[in-house]
Amino acid sequence: MDKIDSQILSLLHENARMAVAEIGRTIAMTQPAVTERIRKLEEQGIIAGYKAVLSPKRLGKDVTAFVLFKTSSCMDFQAFCSQSPDVIELYRISGEYNFMMKIITTSMETLTVFLDSCGPYGFSSTLIVLSAAIENKSLIDERSEGN
Repeated sequence: MDKIDSQILSLLHENARMAVAEIGRTIAMTQPAVTERIRKLEEQGIIAGYKAVLSPKRLGKDVTAFVLFKTSSCMDFQAFCSQSPDVIELYRISGEYNFMMKIITTSMETLTVFLDSCGPYGFSSTLIVLSAAIENKSLIDERSEGN
């Protein structure tokens, strides 16, 4: 991956719907050359997919929390979380806790109900998000030149 690939990835990260022709104009490359580079990045698995980024607030989900969870029933807890619409992300982690969840829900009341429903699986520590200082930051460091 070189500097041009990094530029393409940065542009797609900002706007995955950006037209290939516009990407080409931005980085001074032909449309077929950009298309070929994107195809190779997809084949290599560097571009894993494209998705819409939804606004939780616009969907009426005003509360975001990270929950650290300790359980002795990891598979059961994982199955429980996969069924909950409020669990947006679930990570298996090291340390005192087994899991870290990202919860996005409508209210403190629905967060409380969710946390209560987790009780049979173990215990948790909840961190309420007050604001997002950095979100969806690109994995590409535009300052690096690549290989």
